Amino acid sequence: MKKLLNIVLPVALACPPAALAMGLLPRDQGKAAWESLQGRVLETLGGSCKPVNQPAERIAAAPTAGAMRDELPVNKVVAAKLHTMDRVNFVLGPEKKQGKPQDAGGLLALTPPATGTYVLGTVSRAWIDVVDQEQNGFAKARHYLWVDFCGRRMKAGVFDLRAGTRYWIQMSTSPDPALDLFVAGPLN
Repeated sequence: MKKLLNIVLPVALACPPAALAMGLLPRDQGKAAWESLQGRVLETLGGSCKPVNQPAERIAAAPTAGAMRDELPVNKVVAAKLHTMDRVNFVLGPEKKQGKPQDAGGLLALTPPATGTYVLGTVSRAWIDVVDQEQNGFAKARHYLWVDFCGRRMKAGVFDLRAGTRYWIQMSTSPDPALDLFVAGPLN
């Protein structure tokens, strides 16, 4: 039996569909997490899809952390104006650096008012990193997935964030010079 496990287990883990079929990995854990949070996200954003589809507030992303003017508000959808990638000096090098010369990026600061679970959502294909300034590293997303929300296809990341900690939201390789995004929470 031990020999069989030594063969089957590595093959199953190397092939996610096989691992799922064998019950070794959770099924749609990210999707289930989003479905459990979706109603609360909508509630924190005002209870209707209007702000998700038509952000009223516009903010400017900074090209460097030292040029930061705007704080990313919690529980509001904003349209963030970005800069060309060659002008952006990231706090930590983005995990995804490759893009086109015309791609855009920028930095926004986020200071959660309470410790808890937050959802960062955007309709952009931009790469978004959350940098934990105190830990000098990337905040780990519990889940990052594409979801349908308010009739829009959005990328949603679920994060556990600490109150009063300053995080940097780093946007890179955006095909658009502005992107709609929100941070909703705490949701627990």
